Amino acid sequence: MRSFNRTTLIGNVGGDAVMRHTSSGTAVVNLSLATNSRRKDDSPITTWHRIVLWGRLAEIAQKYIRKGQSIYVEGPTHQREWTDSAGVQHSTTEVTARELILLGGHRSAAGNLNEAQGSRSAEGEEGQEIFTEISF
Repeated sequence: MRSFNRTTLIGNVGGDAVMRHTSSGTAVVNLSLATNSRRKDDSPITTWHRIVLWGRLAEIAQKYIRKGQSIYVEGPTHQREWTDSAGVQHSTTEVTARELILLGGHRSAAGNLNEAQGSRSAEGEEGQEIFTEISF
């Protein structure tokens, strides 16, 4: 039987996107994304998600995403495990973004609020870059 693994999130970024490169030179950005909901008693619930962006999406994120930015991400969820230098086992769940859409404005390096340039989506199924315009 086939299975399906896709997560769709809209939320606010917890910090500026900082790009790094793997040993093979591939660009990667890790983000924390907050989503908000409410309990039955109307008290707020904030859930933090780990988002990983690779290649062209990482480059776009590094250029445009700042703390507080509202974004849409979509992609599969994966469990990653590793052992640190002290021998302690760690585990985390991450969404590997396959689609990224910037929602609303972002702050420039000077701190001014600018309108986002529509929707940004990269690395389509065949690896080509896709740009879509959304009118607000």
